[in-house]
Amino acid sequence: MPLRLKTLVLLGLCLSLMACGFHLRGQGPAAQLNFKTIQVSGGGSAAQELRKAIIVQDNVKLVTSDAQVAVNIVNESSDKQILSVNNKGQVVQYRVYYRVRFTATLDKQPLIEDGNISLSRTLQWDENDILANESEEGKLITEMQRDSSQQLIRRINAAAKGVNKASAASAASAASATSAATSAATSAASAIKPTQP
Repeated sequence: MPLRLKTLVLLGLCLSLMACGFHLRGQGPAAQLNFKTIQVSGGGSAAQELRKAIIVQDNVKLVTSDAQVAVNIVNESSDKQILSVNNKGQVVQYRVYYRVRFTATLDKQPLIEDGNISLSRTLQWDENDILANESEEGKLITEMQRDSSQQLIRRINAAAKGVNKASAASAASAASATSAATSAATSAASAIKPTQP
């Protein structure tokens, strides 16, 4: 296939994806957050990756105090377990686990009191190349840290959306009740006619 034709085909595919509303995960109108400011406390890679993920968001600002949403990374951990061995009894695969615990508040009220995110990946293991194994394990953990930060943002956003909907419904219900009470009072007042002397 000539180079020019390949270029045209690729261009056509890109335009088709754009036209159908395709977005990468975590982007696009559906990814709009239900809060404007966020604070992240806690150390470690989980907090660092979360801050990085927030910075690239268009409609939310990372602050150090007085945030609408405050997230605290309680702890993070990683470990691995043997997944399979070969006929010589040597490990050929590990299952690598990464876990994050966090809490979150919205307007200083509890939003998520004991949040947990747990991810895992399969690590191919070669007993003859320990350095490569360790490098690959590090890459998998970094990848899971990034994934966990995106999951955490989506979970907090969903919880905040639920609270906002509940608040809006409560306000609408209160307004409706007030309107009904006012209407009933007006009707009652209209029904009472002054007594003629």
